[in-house]
Amino acid sequence: MTEDRAYESIFIARQPIFDSHNETWGYLMLFRDSDDADRAVISDNSEATMNLVANLPLCGGLGGDKARLMIHFTPEDVIRGTHHAIPWSNTVVILEELDDASPELLGALRDLKEGDYEVAVNNFEGKPGCEPLAELADILIVDVEGKSDADLVQIMAKGKKIGSPMTIAKRVETADDLARAKEVGFDLFHGFFFKHPRTESGRKITSSEATRLKLFEIIEKEEPDFDSLAPAIEADVSISYRLLNFLNSANFSFATTVTSIRQAVVLAGWKPIRNWLRLIILTDMTPSEKSKELAYLSAHRAKLFETAALGGGYEDESDKLFMLGLFSLLGAMLDTDMETIVEQLPVDDQIKAALCGKVNRYSLWLDLARAIEQSDWDEVGVTAKELNLLPGTVAVSYQHAFTWADAFFAEAPKEPVQ
Repeated sequence: MTEDRAYESIFIARQPIFDSHNETWGYLMLFRDSDDADRAVISDNSEATMNLVANLPLCGGLGGDKARLMIHFTPEDVIRGTHHAIPWSNTVVILEELDDASPELLGALRDLKEGDYEVAVNNFEGKPGCEPLAELADILIVDVEGKSDADLVQIMAKGKKIGSPMTIAKRVETADDLARAKEVGFDLFHGFFFKHPRTESGRKITSSEATRLKLFEIIEKEEPDFDSLAPAIEADVSISYRLLNFLNSANFSFATTVTSIRQAVVLAGWKPIRNWLRLIILTDMTPSEKSKELAYLSAHRAKLFETAALGGGYEDESDKLFMLGLFSLLGAMLDTDMETIVEQLPVDDQIKAALCGKVNRYSLWLDLARAIEQSDWDEVGVTAKELNLLPGTVAVSYQHAFTWADAFFAEAPKEPVQ
């Protein structure tokens, strides 16, 4: 058995949905399962749904009990009751808009809604005959790409005639798209607008942000500099508190309580502490809800790259690739162009170039991450092949990165009340 057949290649793209305050309302979950690096092998949508349901526990990052999980189902899935296999009460069943919904489907949906499930109609346009299905919907999802304001107003009016369901604008790609969707009256927003910086003219890195980035210079020295690191961390109450809480958690299970940064580094080892310090600094720099999603995604990218590098013949570059993933969304997090930010980053010129969009040996890794996150599964296979990564290596690394990122964000407690 070849190595790429030893593991099942499981990918679940977790795409956040935001409310009007940029707070995370839920996630759209998209699945791919393939041992073939060149193409997906899902033969039909029902198979994709069943595989997603079966493998959700392997790919964490589900945002906690309050976040909705939006999952595509076929009419046959709903009639069969496939949704009952999902152990979360916050599931939203997505169906495509239908103008010929069968009595059997409508009856199954009524039974479904008596439980804790919600129903969403995807690609809603208010077509004649869709009313029986749309009237059962809690949420209407509208694709805003290529539609004028007049088109969207008309669709929204059709939705209001049916009832008062919530509305999601999908494929919102830019800040302008977001403003337009809000003006029309959408409640929720899905798309990659949250990854793009809304750069303000003359925006500068603040002194606080610059101080945090300065800490990376200490962390990234070739030889551990404990004498410089300990006082630098201890001078920052927020970072010290979060770090010590993490070190005294079940992740480490030390026999004695860790009470100092110096003691922590000696007991836990420089590399694990350094990676967690990197994340703590990054997340403390970007406290907004939008940036929390970006920080999670950055953490996931960082660990995905590092783990895949260690298992795919890039051992010598694993640390550089961790940093590439960690900083890859910093422009959107700080709403600043990346060219300005990289001047402050302690990474080599090739990493800086890739972060700024230049094509080099590191940019393919960013292409891989984007393809996974955008659920472009064919591109995932092509890019993995260009990197000489086996699909099993990418899949296992992807799952491991979810677990690792979840652990960090779960262990990040609130700061103590003074």
